Amino acid sequence: MENEGRGARILKIVSGVLGASVSEESVAKSVAGWDSLKTLQIIMALDEAGYEIPLERIAEVKSVRDILTFVKKGG
Repeated sequence: MENEGRGARILKIVSGVLGASVSEESVAKSVAGWDSLKTLQIIMALDEAGYEIPLERIAEVKSVRDILTFVKKGG
């Protein structure tokens, strides 16, 4: 149950940074404006909210599912 709440909070953060509604299935190349800079902004916003993605994984972030997976493994 807590993981579902965490997932919803992460989706809200990602949506806020991108200025677009996203789902777990959203991928960077299909979301307008989601480039490498936005990925870094997402990582920073998540960090400010207490969610950590390991530095070595940041370059691998290509989708919302990646973000959820890396936060679960690292957090």
